Amino acid sequence: MSPEKVAYWYFRLNGFFMLENFVIHPGENGGQRTDADILAIRFPNRAERFVDDPTDIMEDDTAGLRLSNSVVDIVIAEVKAGRVKLNGPWTKEERQNIDRVIAAIGCLPRKKIRRAATALYQAGLYEQGDLRIRLVAVGRVRDESTAEQYPGVIQVLWHEMLNFIWRRFRKYAQQKADVQQWDDTGRELKNLAEHHERDDFASKVIANFH
Repeated sequence: MSPEKVAYWYFRLNGFFMLENFVIHPGENGGQRTDADILAIRFPNRAERFVDDPTDIMEDDTAGLRLSNSVVDIVIAEVKAGRVKLNGPWTKEERQNIDRVIAAIGCLPRKKIRRAATALYQAGLYEQGDLRIRLVAVGRVRDESTAEQYPGVIQVLWHEMLNFIWRRFRKYAQQKADVQQWDDTGRELKNLAEHHERDDFASKVIANFH
């Protein structure tokens, strides 16, 4: 299974709506400028199972993702199998790829795009009122230089992410019993979680990365 697909399921289980491989097209003829591994948005009033059982709302990974109940949360996620790393498209301001992503999403008035992009290039985070746009870096090993240079970037490590996925599938096994409409990765993750303890589950998923 691909690291990008596993990360997709982590964000999906946390209530994000997503586009995978969001392509940034060139200004003129030529190949694409780059693509975002995951482009995701989460709304502040998310409450899965509220209607079915208000006393048992599914708990998302609030600490790991620094989730908020007061903002519309837009994430550009960079996914690596190994050490956390932000690629050039998200760190080189002169290329203006973040500007293009924000414009394509349509979450800000055009006159505010440049200011938001500058904040993301400088720190990995832009916040204004009830809107937050941020970079999230996924990988196996934390990168201290990324943390120092981009203090607003959340680094989510595979073992933390997979622990959350395992807990979600174990706790809500009945609610997630019928998943035939899920893609291959979602069904495989659920099957592995059902048949392996937490640490073995994480090890097997990581071993199957390709």
